[in-house]
Amino acid sequence: MNLKKQWLEWHNKLGWWALAGILIWAISGITHPMMAWFGPSAAKFFPPSVSLDASKLGALPSLLADGDKLRGARVVKLVPGEAAPLLQVTHSETAPRRYFHLDSGREVTDGDIQQARWLATYYSGRPADQIAELQLQTGFDNAYPSVNRLLPVYRVRFAGDDALTLFIHTETAALASITDRSKTLLQGVFRQLHTFAWLDDLEYGRLILIGLLMLTLSAFAATGLALVFALKRRKIKDGKRRYHRLLGYVLWLPLLGWSASGFYHLLQSSLVESVQGLRLGEAGEYRNLSTEFAWVSALEGRAINSLSLIRGSDDVPLYRVGLAPAESAAPGNRNQRFDGRPSESGSLFVDAHSGQLLSDFGDRDQAQLLATRLAGIQAEDIAGMQLVTRYGAGYDFRNKRLPVWQVDVANDDKTMLFVDPVTGVLVDQSRGIDRAESLSFSLLHKWNHLTPFTGRQGRDGLIVFTLLLLLAGAVLGGVMLAKRKKRRSSLAADGGVAGSIGSAATQ
Repeated sequence: MNLKKQWLEWHNKLGWWALAGILIWAISGITHPMMAWFGPSAAKFFPPSVSLDASKLGALPSLLADGDKLRGARVVKLVPGEAAPLLQVTHSETAPRRYFHLDSGREVTDGDIQQARWLATYYSGRPADQIAELQLQTGFDNAYPSVNRLLPVYRVRFAGDDALTLFIHTETAALASITDRSKTLLQGVFRQLHTFAWLDDLEYGRLILIGLLMLTLSAFAATGLALVFALKRRKIKDGKRRYHRLLGYVLWLPLLGWSASGFYHLLQSSLVESVQGLRLGEAGEYRNLSTEFAWVSALEGRAINSLSLIRGSDDVPLYRVGLAPAESAAPGNRNQRFDGRPSESGSLFVDAHSGQLLSDFGDRDQAQLLATRLAGIQAEDIAGMQLVTRYGAGYDFRNKRLPVWQVDVANDDKTMLFVDPVTGVLVDQSRGIDRAESLSFSLLHKWNHLTPFTGRQGRDGLIVFTLLLLLAGAVLGGVMLAKRKKRRSSLAADGGVAGSIGSAATQ
């Protein structure tokens, strides 16, 4: 048997399994961009901002000095509230946040629930009296899959036929996700058919099953490619064979790229232990603070977008003041949500003991301090630092925080840390092995390299068109395989009859 016949034989043997894999993953893959195209859209895309003046900060030092309120706090900051700015205190990643009025120091009853309710109305544009359900969610599901990362969140469902549901992360005042009845259905189809979520409790079973199908698709694409270049070009009378071969010229590369990168992604997620992402810092002690807020006048009328309390060098308590960007009131859109937009245009640091502005301490210094504290490294271990103001392959929109500082660590894992100087939080981290897989998935599976040329919707449209062509080619191949099997069965039957007649004639 020559090499061409071997390739053809293997291509045909793999055909039915490849057809099953293509049908499962192409159909479910189409549902992913459909969720973005036809899913619900938020009325606002960016968190609300807060503007403060000195008169609203006068009671802050005494409020912060109350040990009962701040004991064990991990994050302390001023946040916008429905009626007025509030002091938000985070004690752990999982516990509800506490809120205090700035003027009286009184704690807001059910503050985290009230904040989630208000943020849901802010992002949805719907009134609070239309909220049908509000509950804390501590796990992932079809409506809120693990790709969203943030937990816990408040699940807020509005009344109506669409069952509009928002997932609110109160610590960041972020809309973690938004869905409705149809998007949740599509999300369920995608998770069950594309990632085999029904095997989540049998991870190695999922790894083996998906791995075999991915390897089958890769081998199928490789043998198809070999046939495309090995078989001589000639006019094929059979339309199905002709179109199948033409589609093979176009589709071998996408099919090989999707299957190879999908298999790589599966191996990485199943076999390589991931590093912990979000990690809170410690707020520190805030006693004997200055009641002088003359530094507010130094802002020269610029709006304060945030005010958080952090630990500086030698654990000195500092106010970090974020300055609102000039375009903060500009409307957002879906693309901006994925591309990102910084929530501030600069920052100032104030010594909370003296009330004096610091001219020799900035976000870069704060980011370096955070990296050493939260990751347990030394300053000399830092190989480089840069400010990240847009989402990208290394730091994407699922983290919901901008700007952040990227800190490159000079270690064997080539670790990158992403720290939020606003709240002293380690937002995310990655190793060289993580970024290699992420780059493969971004280029070969999601085609993100096309986005600068086609736009996000244009890229998604091209992927869907290619998937439809892949489905068409798979169906044509299936018809040809069925016809081939029928022809072989007919020949075998004819041979059996002829053999019987010949045997009778010799008797």
